[in-house]
Amino acid sequence: MALNELTDRPVRLTDAVHNQLRDAILSGDPAPGQQLSVPNLAQRLGVSRGSVREAVLQLVADGLAEERPRRGVVVATLGAAEVRHIHQIREVLEGQAARLCAESRSPGLIKALTAALAAQQRAITGHDGTGYADTDRRFHTLLATACGNPMLSALIERLHTQMQLALTRVAEAPEHRRCGHDELSRVLEAVRSGDADAAEAAMRAHIRRTRAAVAKGDNAITAVANR
Repeated sequence: MALNELTDRPVRLTDAVHNQLRDAILSGDPAPGQQLSVPNLAQRLGVSRGSVREAVLQLVADGLAEERPRRGVVVATLGAAEVRHIHQIREVLEGQAARLCAESRSPGLIKALTAALAAQQRAITGHDGTGYADTDRRFHTLLATACGNPMLSALIERLHTQMQLALTRVAEAPEHRRCGHDELSRVLEAVRSGDADAAEAAMRAHIRRTRAAVAKGDNAITAVANR
């Protein structure tokens, strides 16, 4: 786990601990199922156990960690059914967010979405899976934030954070990156033109295909493990 001692401390130390642990989990180290030991983490980060404990509980609230009997808190493991269920919810919520954004047609949002897709195209050209994943998240976050419904935004953000545990794998597939970029481009065009129906349909189609890509990847991993 790549953790650095938190010597440059902001006003709220717990937030800094939470952010660093979240980023480490999303990068894959610690791995799903690995224990988040409060004493060990406090020593490595150079902070109090109370700050780490609070940050770890926030990770549980985020859905990135889970409490297990006799093991304490461990990094969350998303099973195939959980991934499918999250995508089903995301399809509805993010489709609605895209619809609301198309109805408002904010010039600032359209400019930001265009920039995100331009950066994504550079990541695809450079065969950069991490860059693709980052720009994909940026695009979705921009839409969620701009939809004008804070409760909807918060729900989407929580689900998308959980999905990073599964989406990291598919981001490495060139075909997924190409298809994803094309799909998000259609979302952008619908938002730009103010076509709410098309924006919702395009986003829902994008999430459905992503769900299938994640499921395909999980099946391939299972097949290899069972050989």
